[in-house]
Amino acid sequence: MKSLIKQISILTLITLVLFSCNEVKKKKEVENNISEAKHKPVKIDVIVPEHGMADPHAWVENDRVYIICGHDKSWDPTSSFPMDRWELWSSADLINWEFHRNLLPQDTYIGDQPNCWAGDICERDGKYYWFFSNRNIDTGVMVADEITGEYKDLLGKPLLPKGIVPVHPYDPEIFIENDVYTICFGVGKYYMATLAKDMKSLDTEPKKIIIQDKNGKELSAEDKPTLFKRNDWYYLVYGSRYSMSKNLYGPYEFQGAFLSGGHTSFFDWKGQKYVMQENHDISAFYRGASLKPVNFNEDGTIIIPADDRMYPAPGRPFEFKNSTMGWKALNGTSAEFKDGKLIGTISDKNAVIRSAPWLYTDTRLCSKVTFNIKNNSAAKEMKFAIYTRDEKENGFWTVGTKPVNWNEKQWISIPISSNDTEFKTYTIELNQFNEVKNRLMQIAIQPATDATSGTWEIEEIRIE
Repeated sequence: MKSLIKQISILTLITLVLFSCNEVKKKKEVENNISEAKHKPVKIDVIVPEHGMADPHAWVENDRVYIICGHDKSWDPTSSFPMDRWELWSSADLINWEFHRNLLPQDTYIGDQPNCWAGDICERDGKYYWFFSNRNIDTGVMVADEITGEYKDLLGKPLLPKGIVPVHPYDPEIFIENDVYTICFGVGKYYMATLAKDMKSLDTEPKKIIIQDKNGKELSAEDKPTLFKRNDWYYLVYGSRYSMSKNLYGPYEFQGAFLSGGHTSFFDWKGQKYVMQENHDISAFYRGASLKPVNFNEDGTIIIPADDRMYPAPGRPFEFKNSTMGWKALNGTSAEFKDGKLIGTISDKNAVIRSAPWLYTDTRLCSKVTFNIKNNSAAKEMKFAIYTRDEKENGFWTVGTKPVNWNEKQWISIPISSNDTEFKTYTIELNQFNEVKNRLMQIAIQPATDATSGTWEIEEIRIE
């Protein structure tokens, strides 16, 4: 009997040990799954949709990512890249973003001018410095005692004045290594110099940075250089291209395409390198910021995922999730946002609505436009017109912001049903137009041609 009791006790003990081990294993698996989920790379098309957020520049501190970005003044611009302020935001999870404050040009030597172009943020000896572009003219610097401000002009004049180098001295990038703060700036050709300890001046003369191809031929670059180091390699990134060097001051060897998008800013978060990258959220002049993980091949070159894109390419959706997405009425109707739809009440014949200008959609990647519309009028047709431009035109980025004369454009008629009780889908092929240049800049619609009363609703327009 004692032997049987002993055997039962041993079996019970073994069972308890196995159960305990299994529970520990399950707990570890749960913890590992939570850890993996917590550190799973984040990818977001637009971190703050429909806000005009451009040129994001990141700084990580106390488990938060802070960014200072420019703000596009209007989705309906009358000049090239008017930017009325800089904004400071932060996030503790890369998903939810909190606004902190505006940094205004009138608080700097710029004055009340919409010249708030790209910059970079950094910390030194307990103070925070925002190096900013005065449009493409020169570069200044603001300082604050805390990351969230208040920021004040440190010099009251440019740190990098016009004429300091042969190119426009703007779009600064700060690279920190071994307590040496290097500023990189320029367009076409980049220059680097060491910042003085007080961040008010340069300790060295600006030196031109050579970018060359694999045969040693010198290459040009666009504006806004960004830098980071990984292992023994320095990476110089500009827009959707990048180069690498074993020396900060180069020469840099061109590698090819980077992730698709505009101006970049890099930071490390929970063991993953990320890039903040400018996109064309509503248009090329009313932008947004994308967040993408950056990964590398064994040789240090950057992996370009097959599905990589610059939002919202390859086409452009108008989904009206948050607002009218930059649409306005030109005549004969109202245009309002309600319950995820663009709606209007007709007051005159041939009412016209149009999109934001500077859509900058690549027509070589698109073939049609689809409309999801409800016609609550007697109209039996809608009409559609486009405005396109060739990107290689002289002064492409500095002209063409004047209103389009839609009376001079070709209008394609689309038969539609009248007095709808539900939404219906209609499609038009872009090749129906006599001329389509490589950039679709703006579109216009007569949602209910010939009707003088009634209403219309648009749920979605998709260029694809």
